[in-house]
Amino acid sequence: IGLAASTLMFGAFSILLWLTIMAVITWLRDAFGISPIIGWYVSGTAFVLIPILIFGCLMAWRELPKRGLGSLRKRLRLNAMNRGDIIWAIGGLFAIATATAAILALARYIDPSFRPSPWFLLQPPGWHASVFAAWIPLFVSNILGEELCWRGYLLPRQEAGFGRIAWLPNGILWCLFHWSFGWPIMVTLLPITLLLPWIVQRRRNTSVGIIIHGVFNAAGFIVAANGAGT
Repeated sequence: IGLAASTLMFGAFSILLWLTIMAVITWLRDAFGISPIIGWYVSGTAFVLIPILIFGCLMAWRELPKRGLGSLRKRLRLNAMNRGDIIWAIGGLFAIATATAAILALARYIDPSFRPSPWFLLQPPGWHASVFAAWIPLFVSNILGEELCWRGYLLPRQEAGFGRIAWLPNGILWCLFHWSFGWPIMVTLLPITLLLPWIVQRRRNTSVGIIIHGVFNAAGFIVAANGAGT
């Protein structure tokens, strides 16, 4: 898969993401009184992330010469984590967290009003059971959907076209996929959107990406719940 096909794939789902943010979240708020953050967790799961997950798995399934769950797992590079994978996952998380913190510090030094959170994720600090319950399906579908599709299915196809630098278009397009979240989010996501694909390609193991992405997103939720993200 070359740049045009990769862009088309990320672009199609980015438009779906934009429509969900611009139309569905506000409709759920105005029609049913559902708060934007819960509206995002529900609609983002149903209309964006689950379709990404299904698309990635179906496209990988179509390529299998002999179809079966074992073959699908191998095609998606869902391998068991070995010692090297664990070390790379821990090191990657440390590098991503450090780079993200540095970007946030610099951005807020330049612009104290810098806010790395879209409007629909704003909420009063504290733990809310309904928000947490709505977040869990989004968390699972987000991690599995993006990693199995972008890294499990797409990245190996990009390697055929781009070779050793396939992680770079994968990461850049993954960052641009979030354009409807606003530029502060895209800037904040630069470390994970670039480093995670590089590590996954180097290790040839999507499971590493799932671990890194999962820990990063869970930490982000905790930060948001405590009001630090605003």
